[in-house]
Amino acid sequence: MGTGGGGSPYSSYLSMKNFYNDGGSVELLDAEELADDDLVAVLSTMGAPLVFQERMTDPAFALKPLRIMEDYLGKRFRAVMTVEIGGCNAFQPLLAAAASGLPVVDADAMGRAFPEAQMQTFAIADLAMYPHVVVEIRDNDVIVARAATLAVAGARPAQGLH
Repeated sequence: MGTGGGGSPYSSYLSMKNFYNDGGSVELLDAEELADDDLVAVLSTMGAPLVFQERMTDPAFALKPLRIMEDYLGKRFRAVMTVEIGGCNAFQPLLAAAASGLPVVDADAMGRAFPEAQMQTFAIADLAMYPHVVVEIRDNDVIVARAATLAVAGARPAQGLH
């Protein structure tokens, strides 16, 4: 069953393939191993698929929003996790883990690829979708400290950003 969203995983796959070919490894972490107060960075991409064909996402760039959020919160993340297991978003935590050494939680927030971020489990459970960070390659980075809806928190205003 297809629902759309996720984008092509190919360029992210190539980045991870290079990482593994160079001897790199990523640790998977069972969600049951997390403490109740552990912070987990949920990573994703959004925007036009053509952008990902023009410039491959690399581990250092995938790590950028995580580091910005750690600085903002004044706390370190215990692990990373993907927002969805479909398309290029399945690789985002792997890329960040490659750059940071953090483990990847063996879980996701959607169970498959979806076209819009408010369709994830966190939104269905009415959990706050902020603070939220949106980054892009030219350092036009935004931290949304508070928002009434996920659309305001970055899903719509940030089209084309990563």
